[in-house]
Amino acid sequence: MADSYWGRVVGQRVSRRRALIATGGAAAAAAFLAACGGGDSDSGGGASTGDKGSSLLAKIEDTTKDVKRGGTMKWTQASEPLHFDGQAQGQQQLNIYNGMVYESLVRNKPGIGQPTTWTEVLPNLAESWEVSPDKTQITFKLRQGVKWQNIAPVSGRAFDSSDVVATSVRYAGIPNNNRGANYNSVNPAAPIISVSAPDAKTVVYKLKEPSSYIMQRIGNMITGELGSIYPKETDSGFDARKGQIGTGGFILDKHTPSASLSYKRNPDYWNKDAVFIDNLEMPIINQAATRDAQLKTGALYALGLNDIAAENVLQYKKDEPRLNLYSFIEPNNNIRGSPFGFIERFGWKDNEGKKAPWLDVRVRQAMSLALDRESYIDAFANVSAFQREGVPMETFFNSSMGYIPGVTLDPRSKDFGPNAKYYTHDVAEAKKLLAAAGHPSGFSYTNHWPNFPGFGPNFPKYMQVIESFNTDIGLKVTSDPMDYNLKYLPDYVTKRGQHEGVAITLGAVSSPDAVDYFVWRYYSKSGVTSGAIFGDQGSGDGAGDPKVDDMIDKAKAEFDAKKQVAMLGDLQRYLAEKQYCVASPGFATQFTMAWPAVKNYLAFQGDSRAINAFYYTWWLDENEAPLKKG
Repeated sequence: MADSYWGRVVGQRVSRRRALIATGGAAAAAAFLAACGGGDSDSGGGASTGDKGSSLLAKIEDTTKDVKRGGTMKWTQASEPLHFDGQAQGQQQLNIYNGMVYESLVRNKPGIGQPTTWTEVLPNLAESWEVSPDKTQITFKLRQGVKWQNIAPVSGRAFDSSDVVATSVRYAGIPNNNRGANYNSVNPAAPIISVSAPDAKTVVYKLKEPSSYIMQRIGNMITGELGSIYPKETDSGFDARKGQIGTGGFILDKHTPSASLSYKRNPDYWNKDAVFIDNLEMPIINQAATRDAQLKTGALYALGLNDIAAENVLQYKKDEPRLNLYSFIEPNNNIRGSPFGFIERFGWKDNEGKKAPWLDVRVRQAMSLALDRESYIDAFANVSAFQREGVPMETFFNSSMGYIPGVTLDPRSKDFGPNAKYYTHDVAEAKKLLAAAGHPSGFSYTNHWPNFPGFGPNFPKYMQVIESFNTDIGLKVTSDPMDYNLKYLPDYVTKRGQHEGVAITLGAVSSPDAVDYFVWRYYSKSGVTSGAIFGDQGSGDGAGDPKVDDMIDKAKAEFDAKKQVAMLGDLQRYLAEKQYCVASPGFATQFTMAWPAVKNYLAFQGDSRAINAFYYTWWLDENEAPLKKG
């Protein structure tokens, strides 16, 4: 490695970070990079380092065999939903609340003590299924003995196939959600032609063509849309915006707007091997300092995966040694609201009526070269400080896709090929590209970004640093923090690039399947809330890139895993040159904390019933802190 480009980068890391701090465009951003990077230790990009036996880390383990039922789990969320209807336009905060109450036909098989591979689904409301030889029909046999929660007007009646069909019809009829990505009646390129019920125990999905990712669409609950089954009484006596009635393991007990939500265990839940706590209390706390303080005092028993800023973790462990410190790597860090998975999403319009500058590929390439990925990751993930304490760390560069083990290509790897150069940090080359594109003095643009507490305490600082990187290559940036629900969702996510400036988004990815990732983001035919906007060839009309569409078409028709991975590798190499969106620099091993009383914390990772949470498997040990005093 010593003679390679990346070997030189690692060797020059400290001086580059100091140079960034001294010359960066935004003083606040530079000061933050200096403050939270954790010193001058070499972080060794891409490698796993540190003492694997570090005593600071708690062991992640499955303790279900020792489970003790009962108790009240005290957790928190940074925000609450505007309403509870998950089939309407997606709200990131509904990812948590919908999974407690609503269920899907199938669910992802979780990884035990490690990330899931996303390659297998398990029975859920469907207990079995058959796929036709031509892979255009899936016949589900529904689980018997499932009842709706005992809330009027549904009142505990039996779940059957008519609920699944009614959910499908309702979802396909709601504007401004993701129906165009799923239903052929809305978008002729979408996969689902029909959902029917031959009898009360059977549901049949008919597809336009073989779609390798379809089970993840059916099983996933991002924003509760396709993967959540609602009762057929919805809109006929049951207002899904005001309450929740599902088949899941938790029942909404109380909602105090702007203050708290609480759930209780569903006594009639069909799965007797899940849900061990009796109650779940969640105050709405959007100030990170308040959340952290309540965790340290034991008023909260755990925080969410992205709630603690990396630069605070070691100090909190020192302040309260009884807290368990857990490390994790979140696969496909764009899918669950991870703050590390955002993208710079280009708009094809300009306020002054001029041609959008990023229609020229050289401008997009320049903005990618502006990113100092190594320093950014070291600073925001506090890599050097953790390594000095002997904590194992891995670092990852974001490219055209989020991190999926075995699929995502690391631009630092020799396997990536020559287009990996577009993921290096080269200010001089970026300025040359801008000049060649007709912008020798740069240009001005607005950076629109969602100022949303759920994206973690450092998200505004991420934006300052990204803006300072672009300032370094001569661009003049106006920062525009915006409301997530009232402006970001209606004015940017669904506009297919028909806006001015750059919109920072978290990718709008509906499922964790690797093929679906590209279908959602880059496929020109996938619907108004997803792809197309990044495949523009320079016209600004969102027509898409035919080569990208062709590569995606072939991948979604391929069911051989090895062949599919090879296809997606070629697609990543191609997109590295095109840079239809510039991904955030990258991420590293992440950390979260919980009190010892919370058992099975992080034990089952990737279960789509509980996006970014593990409440179906948590249990409380009253003999551990903070429940046991002293």
